[in-house]
Amino acid sequence: MITIYLIRHGETVWNHSGKYQGVTDVPLSERGHRQAACLVDYFTDIPLAAVYASNLQRARDTAEPLAASKNLPIHFRSDLREIHFGRWEGLTYEEITARWPGSIEYMYSNASSVRIEGGESFGDLQLRAERVMAEIAEKEEGKSVAVVCHGGTIRCIICSLLGLELDSAWNFRQANANVSCIEYYGERNLLSLLNDTHHLKNI
Repeated sequence: MITIYLIRHGETVWNHSGKYQGVTDVPLSERGHRQAACLVDYFTDIPLAAVYASNLQRARDTAEPLAASKNLPIHFRSDLREIHFGRWEGLTYEEITARWPGSIEYMYSNASSVRIEGGESFGDLQLRAERVMAEIAEKEEGKSVAVVCHGGTIRCIICSLLGLELDSAWNFRQANANVSCIEYYGERNLLSLLNDTHHLKNI
């Protein structure tokens, strides 16, 4: 068994302005840096054997304070990146809806069958995330690890590890700097925590 803490990155300047960012390398906002610092207190009494992260800046900057507090290196994995939103990146919900009417709402209900123009499908994202999680599970057997990545990535990981249809991916709330936890047994995995944000109440 391995205990996997899934952590979404802190708020970015594009999160704040409502823009879809995908693989665009957007930095954390000031609030996002404060949220990352709060994760240190969250994990004070939780032992971690390893910290993994997407190699995008917002995930890296979220992971660094936590890893430093545990005196651990960060293992960066490009396959933990967010879904590539293609032509949607840098646009707000309203801008995307104006250019491609109905496309976002269709994606929210049909994640398994949508490929964003110029970008990825959620199936693509799930496959690459599955590869990383299998590697982590094999390497860190019997330990507890933190995986710092992105909302879409975490949604796909949860669906994969719990055997849920990918169309359920948008049924999980994923706030910035939240913590979710899966107890990984291989064939039968348990979601023991989802979207915990209690550590952010004073931010």
